[in-house]
Amino acid sequence: MSSGRVNALAITTRQGHVVYERFYDHFSEGEKAEIRVAFDQVAGPSSAAAAAVVVEDAEIVGRYRNGRIVCIPSGDLLFFALGTGEYTELALSAVLAAIIAAYKEVFRGASLTDALLFSNYAVVVLVVDEVCREGLVGLTDRLSIQKAIAMRLPYEPPAPEKSKSSFSRMLSSKSQSVQQQAQQPQQASG
Repeated sequence: MSSGRVNALAITTRQGHVVYERFYDHFSEGEKAEIRVAFDQVAGPSSAAAAAVVVEDAEIVGRYRNGRIVCIPSGDLLFFALGTGEYTELALSAVLAAIIAAYKEVFRGASLTDALLFSNYAVVVLVVDEVCREGLVGLTDRLSIQKAIAMRLPYEPPAPEKSKSSFSRMLSSKSQSVQQQAQQPQQASG
């Protein structure tokens, strides 16, 4: 493993099913399997009784070779990060907390579930890419992540809603500015 980076991120269900995983180093399939086993060991038993004991948003830490593992349960999911060098338990915890906060803001769900993430998989990937680019921490504040995602999402016409989240307002303002820019060349030529 190289030093000073996030080596792997994973999102699993409490039953151990992988929803998303990303390895930032060139690991062999055997090493990836070892990392998955280390993630499972940090999370503890996967029985329903043990899952009920795990406190929501509690940080569980462990080690893998010369790296550190942090696990944060949220909803029906477990978020894992493996880091080395300057990415200590505290830094990995901040990365996972930023990802979880962004998901909660973007999806506006009461609880994060695998079905919610699978149905919005493109946004799931964009959030991880904004927070952790090639193993180095990028954006960690919720508003910056939302703005970056809004800039990368394709245009969608605004939906009429009574109360919009800040993410929805950003998408609406982006679509309005795109429409205004499209109308300006037409007015100049006409």
